Amino acid sequence: MTATNRFVLPFLLILLLSACSQPAEPQTIRGNIFGTFFEVSIGAQHSDADLAEIEDGVLAVLDEVDRQMSTYRDDSVLNQVNQAALDTAVNVEQELFFVLQRSEEMASTSGGAFDHTVGSLVNLWGFGPDGRIESRPSEQELQRRLDEVGYHFVILDSEAQTVTRTSDVFIDLSGIAKGYGVDAVSDYLSTQGIDNHLVNIGGDIYAMGMRTEDMRWRIGIEAPADDRQVIQHILPIQNIAMVSSGDYRNYFEHEGVRYSHTIDPTTGEPISHRLAAVTVLADNATDADGWATAIMVLGPERGLAFANQHNIPALLVYREGEGYESLMSQRFEQDFAEQMRVPRVQ
Repeated sequence: MTATNRFVLPFLLILLLSACSQPAEPQTIRGNIFGTFFEVSIGAQHSDADLAEIEDGVLAVLDEVDRQMSTYRDDSVLNQVNQAALDTAVNVEQELFFVLQRSEEMASTSGGAFDHTVGSLVNLWGFGPDGRIESRPSEQELQRRLDEVGYHFVILDSEAQTVTRTSDVFIDLSGIAKGYGVDAVSDYLSTQGIDNHLVNIGGDIYAMGMRTEDMRWRIGIEAPADDRQVIQHILPIQNIAMVSSGDYRNYFEHEGVRYSHTIDPTTGEPISHRLAAVTVLADNATDADGWATAIMVLGPERGLAFANQHNIPALLVYREGEGYESLMSQRFEQDFAEQMRVPRVQ
């Protein structure tokens, strides 16, 4: 490892923590979307907010993101692109086009560690809309699907706002669309004058403003355990996104081998290195989501080097013997290390 600081720190599922000592508490809207949960917490400063009206608006925003970007909906715009004839330009809405543009940029920057055309491999390994599998796919089928992957096979025309596939790639935005959904909800809340809020979609978070007049939003960082949730540290955040990615809950085992849901687009295989989880902070959840995916694919050594090269605040947790150790990128250490707190035992 090349980091100057190495410390033991279990990780990650991001949880909203309550502050029982505060007389005024945020109001929270909860539901399900994108195959996971969402929570929208409204800062205590907005005690007069119309929750029913806000909930309707949030659900409308999330449904629109799902309608455009889901691979699980037959009627989604993304699936219309995936099912279109090769070399045929498909007009798409501005939101989907933006996410595809950002995906292309991140794929290029990461050398393909993040690649939104990995969908056929995700399906092959049983982590996509085609459903679970019970055995490892054949090498022949794996190679065939791998040959189909490549972000350069998707042509974006900014002027016409069209998408054209030049090979039979299956575009899968699961590594970035959830983060975009967080940003879209946050933007909606801001337009409604709710400038103190926290949006959490399946652990992808954006925190704006303050939880109460004198307290920032506080996020729990959890150990990467398969079967339990143990909060090890608390990080207070404000006006920033925080996104996690890990392999410790979504996987399958076959003949004693553990297969992660995170697929390396360059090999076609589930990742097999020691990195168990990563959390990334960024100005927006779209970027944080994509970078967390890329770093998770790269692994502890290359992922840390990538984060340092691109000035990304990242916390990487890797397996060491029977336990875990952690690495901070230089930017994470600079901006967030001193703010980490150990939760009090009640």
